[in-house]
Amino acid sequence: MVTTRQTKARVTRASHRRPRPEPDSSVKKFFKVVLPSTVKRNMLMIPPRFVILQGSTLSEFVTLETPVGFRRSIKLKRIGEEIWLQGGWSEFAEAHSISEGHFLFFDYKGNSTFSVMIFNVSACEIDYPLDAVHISDSDDEVMDVTDEGFLGTQGTRRNDQGGGTNPKKRPRDDEFDKILNDVDEINSIKLLEEEEEGKRVFRGQQFF
Repeated sequence: MVTTRQTKARVTRASHRRPRPEPDSSVKKFFKVVLPSTVKRNMLMIPPRFVILQGSTLSEFVTLETPVGFRRSIKLKRIGEEIWLQGGWSEFAEAHSISEGHFLFFDYKGNSTFSVMIFNVSACEIDYPLDAVHISDSDDEVMDVTDEGFLGTQGTRRNDQGGGTNPKKRPRDDEFDKILNDVDEINSIKLLEEEEEGKRVFRGQQFF
């Protein structure tokens, strides 16, 4: 009887212990090769091992981000123990021309966010599309952010134009205008002097 009581006491104490928290998994990265079935289904399955280790941290939507800052929210589809990238995946794939044979490298950053690197069939990283276009201050002029001149002068254009039709002059421009006016006045004086000198010469030639 004593042995039975001691055993029950040990079982009771063990049942009140708090479960140890599971250590954070070191598995954060995985890759996927785009297969014909991937293209046909218009969705991409997350590797089962990653689902086991990190699946509980994923919300209903995840964010995919490329190296150039292109971001898209993708809705997950859960089928039994499987998790698929579904809602919005076809648009993301189309924007990056993802097709059969492409290689995708995923790096999980936490908070349901993945950074994605994409390689095409040449085994080289693709030229990523940008996420938007920038509209200039003019209503009839649209400039893509890939415009080399725009990238170098974006801040200058906005500051110079000031949102109006007539650009506001900077102090340096006023000083330059004054210098030009002074030069014009000097040239005018010289021209008048040359004309007077020419008249005197002409009169002298007539006198003699």
